[in-house]
Amino acid sequence: MTAPSRSATPSGAPSRDPDEAMVHAMCAAADAGDAERFASYFAETAVYRFANQEPITGRSAIARATASTVHLVWPVHHQVDQVAKVGAQLFCRFTIQVEKPDGSTPSMPCVTVIERRNGLIVDYRVHMDITPGLR
Repeated sequence: MTAPSRSATPSGAPSRDPDEAMVHAMCAAADAGDAERFASYFAETAVYRFANQEPITGRSAIARATASTVHLVWPVHHQVDQVAKVGAQLFCRFTIQVEKPDGSTPSMPCVTVIERRNGLIVDYRVHMDITPGLR
C-alpha cells in the first residue's frame, strides 16, 4: 500500500500527481453540472454505484443519470480532502457542500472508491448519505 497523497502541497498548490489531477478534474466537471465531461472519465462498460442505489452500467447511462440528478443537489462543490492509491484503486475522501434554495449549505462527508484500467474508470462506488443535501 502506498502512502496517502494529499490534494494540495504544503504551500497550498494543487498536487501534480496524475491520479489526483484526474480526481480534481472529474470533480470540477460534476460541480459544473457537465454530465458528459464527468462521464468521459469512465470506460464504456463501467459500473457506477451511489450509496445503496442500484448500480448504473455504461458510460452513456452514467452521463444520463448524472444529468438527471443535477437538479436534486446542484449547485454542488466537491472539496478533495485526500486521495490514497492502492494498486489500481483510488480511495478518495471528500467534503461535499451543496447550496440549498433556503440558503443553507450543508457539508457532507463522502468516500469514493475508484478502480481504473487503461486510464479509465471501470468501477466507481460512492459511500455517503446525501439526504442532508437534497432539495
